[in-house]
Amino acid sequence: MDAAIVDGASHLSAMIHGMLAAGGWQDRRGANLLDGGCPFYGTYETSDGGHMAVGALEQQFYDEFIALLDLTEAAPARKDLARWGDLREAVAARFKERTREEWTAVFEGSDACVAPVLSLREAPTHPHLAARGTFTDHGGITQPAPAPRFSATPTRVRTRSRAAGCRHHRRGPRLGRTGPHAPDDAMMTANRQGQARTGPQEATYR
Repeated sequence: MDAAIVDGASHLSAMIHGMLAAGGWQDRRGANLLDGGCPFYGTYETSDGGHMAVGALEQQFYDEFIALLDLTEAAPARKDLARWGDLREAVAARFKERTREEWTAVFEGSDACVAPVLSLREAPTHPHLAARGTFTDHGGITQPAPAPRFSATPTRVRTRSRAAGCRHHRRGPRLGRTGPHAPDDAMMTANRQGQARTGPQEATYR
């Protein structure tokens, strides 16, 4: 088997390459639907320094987004790339008129595809994530719960996250590797000695 990270990464861009070939993507940054160029797919700062995320790509979502912002006069700019700059400025100015909490209340329950940008500490307490149990507390540390979930094979967190500065532990040597980055004999010997002292689950690489 021959596998490489670059192969997987390139597959993630398959849709973009298709759009480029079809003339629906410009080969430059900040000028396209999903790379920050689109004024109805991005993030905007609110009056209190917070941010709102917008993803109103489809027409019906865009229409509700514009209506809730009370920017109906700017609605036709959606299909005119030459007016995207003006539309972005109008949307940015409107979001700056209220706080993140106020805008969250405006878009709550709508189909406008707008949501508040939460911090790492805020995310676990969001009502939707809390109801799903997306995060869990283990050993005094809040962390993502196991996923995906299986009905017949429940999962659980068994170990706590390592503290900052701890070394990474491996489950023994990585076998079958060749080339300049393969483990040498000294590393393999050190690993076996580490297993003898601490057991196979605690062997340590520097």
